[in-house]
Amino acid sequence: MYLSDSKIQKMHFLKKTAIIVASITVLLLLINFGISYWVTQKLPKILQSEKDFPYNINYDDIDVRLISGSFTIHNAYLAPKDSLSTKNKGTFGKIKQIEVEQFNLWALLWQNHIKVKSITIDSPEVILYHKQKKHATQDSFIKPLKNTITTQRITIKKGKLRILDSLQNVTVTASNINFKITNTTIDSASVTKEIPVRYKNYSFSCDSLLYKVNKFYTITLAHIENNEGVFSASDFKLIPQQNRTQFNNSIPVERDQFTITAAKIDIPENDWGYNSDTLFVHIPRLNIEEVDANIYRGKMVKDDLKTKKLYSQMLRELDFDLKVDTLTLKKSTIVYEEQLSYDKPSGKVSFSNFDASIYNLYSPVGKKEIPDTTIDVQALFMKQAPLQVHWFFNITDASDAFTIQGKLQKLDATKLNAVTKGLMNAKTSGNINKVDFTFNGNREKSTGTFAIHYDNLKVEILKKDSNDKNELLSIFGNLIIKNNSNNTMKNTDVAVERVKNKSVFNFLWLFIQQGLKNTALPSLFTTNND
Repeated sequence: MYLSDSKIQKMHFLKKTAIIVASITVLLLLINFGISYWVTQKLPKILQSEKDFPYNINYDDIDVRLISGSFTIHNAYLAPKDSLSTKNKGTFGKIKQIEVEQFNLWALLWQNHIKVKSITIDSPEVILYHKQKKHATQDSFIKPLKNTITTQRITIKKGKLRILDSLQNVTVTASNINFKITNTTIDSASVTKEIPVRYKNYSFSCDSLLYKVNKFYTITLAHIENNEGVFSASDFKLIPQQNRTQFNNSIPVERDQFTITAAKIDIPENDWGYNSDTLFVHIPRLNIEEVDANIYRGKMVKDDLKTKKLYSQMLRELDFDLKVDTLTLKKSTIVYEEQLSYDKPSGKVSFSNFDASIYNLYSPVGKKEIPDTTIDVQALFMKQAPLQVHWFFNITDASDAFTIQGKLQKLDATKLNAVTKGLMNAKTSGNINKVDFTFNGNREKSTGTFAIHYDNLKVEILKKDSNDKNELLSIFGNLIIKNNSNNTMKNTDVAVERVKNKSVFNFLWLFIQQGLKNTALPSLFTTNND
């Protein structure tokens, strides 16, 4: 077959073109392979060469894609550089996959700097073992990277965390950790700040959070989430780690033991951070639903003789900028128990259907004017009697003055036996139709008014260590008790001195006790309990 010169020239051209294309392709493949290999060697060396970087980083495989400017690290492992000499101390981690998008090759080549658009960390499992120097995110993770990595977005998916104490006991666990932070900057200026990472937005969520606060309490949460300033948490539990006897035996002076659960905590908007070096927390509204709180105090423990601060003083002495405009409690129950000895039942005071609104919960930091802090409560006292309370104070008042106004209606006096039987060795019966009081107090004393309307009020004094009635004392008690208020409100002025080593609620009880003493009850029926 005869080929013309033009066809032969064309075939030579195509052949040369194919060879050139093949050569370029092979060259590009070699360059890609070479650069990929270089990158795989260069990345860990950059991190390891950072003198402040405290970790060894290893991985099973890395895929580099030059065209898209991305790479993926598979099965990465993190361990302290001195992990061989300090076994089970410091931070250890295993990461299923690290996806890096749009990394800057020139920054890597000429500046030994890893500059990328985003980093996605998939399924990290991190264990923080105990070490003498406490774990600090700023020192351990942020400062070492200030000259090493720049990124616009960091995402963590499906993470797990465990923190162990010196005895290898778990103090913190969390699962399904998801975290995203955008427009981040870490530099020599930011690392000196309290929050060493500059960012625009962040979101965070996790499940099954457990935090061992101390030897007394553990906190658990089923789910916690914060997304663009909207915070929510569910199934909060503060659980004692000791029974009541163990708790009382482990404290030098008496204190309350708390058991608290809450179905839901919502903060629709929040703003927090640092203004210079001052922490600020600004929350327009905090909602807490279905709180179930039990507060127990054993009086068999030695009294704590330290002066107790009133709430206004506590807020006034906060050293950060706190501003909670409204805090609400809904559909809650609060039970206070006090026990004189282990061979007697505790006295119980309960508040159910408890709804409260607290306004202007502020510290003085960063504020020119501070409105009154006010507390409005509606509840059922002893599961029966409607109770309303209005409480207000101003934290700028150095005398810690406050006012508590209360109204109670339609209480069957037998409901008080849950208190009087354990604490006073007595039972009551009759009807307390209405109680009104205004309690004006400060850190020294209180004055105010007390009024009560009741009928058929009777007392039954019990024999010591028995549920049987002490006939003689009961007769004597009912002779001096004023059984009826004669269809009118019995009013009295009240003035009492504060016992400074007792709580504000003891102060209120002393006031009410004096009002009852003036209007209805004999002196033998009083007590000085918290």
